[in-house]
Amino acid sequence: MTDELNKKVINLFSTNKKAKLCQNGNVCETADGYFYVSIETDENGRHFDEDALLNRANEFYYIVKVMVKDGLRVYINNYKIPADKLLKFIKFYNDGKGEGRIIEIDKFFQDEWA
Repeated sequence: MTDELNKKVINLFSTNKKAKLCQNGNVCETADGYFYVSIETDENGRHFDEDALLNRANEFYYIVKVMVKDGLRVYINNYKIPADKLLKFIKFYNDGKGEGRIIEIDKFFQDEWA
């Protein structure tokens, strides 16, 4: 998402508490209490193409920050995770198999990571 689109999504969440109908642009709530905004078209009013969205998603890497406590000291491990392995990585920590706790996830294009 672009920064401008991110700001629009954040503004939607801050101005709408809960919409009665889950339509394009409305803030909706799942049965589990999570809020989301459904977006049906791009900025030009065109419907999304599934293959294009999946191909674009696979171009990203995620930097996952994991806080690890070692005695009295705390440190952070930064992991570079390909998009197709992100959920597996998160599950590894949610299942208690990874050392530490995920504290942040950022998205980057492959050539932006330093």
